[in-house]
Amino acid sequence: MEMIIVKSKVKDSASGCNVGGDFVDALNEKIHGEIKRAAERAEQNGRKTVQAKDLYICDSKKKGPSETLVVKSKMKEVLSGYNVGGDLSDAVSMKIACCIDQAAKRSKANGRKTIQARDL
Repeated sequence: MEMIIVKSKVKDSASGCNVGGDFVDALNEKIHGEIKRAAERAEQNGRKTVQAKDLYICDSKKKGPSETLVVKSKMKEVLSGYNVGGDLSDAVSMKIACCIDQAAKRSKANGRKTIQARDL
């Protein structure tokens, strides 16, 4: 599966936690699925353009990450056959940040300093 997450930025977004080797791969797989579901929602609504509103983000009031956490060209490859809305990469980055934040909270709640794939 093509890596669409900027690995080097995940650690910066991990709320002071360490990042286990399996976490980024599991997160990448989850985000692939989310992007594909967003494309399905766009299609169900009669659109060929996948937009931010097609992607469920855990807390839409939360401010997004200051840096892009997704490789835009790889995201567009996942969405081949669809147009990509200008707001989608920011929404995907916000989704990634939300997943990292939730995983960090779960890891800390379980008494660990390292985020692992099972925290997703």
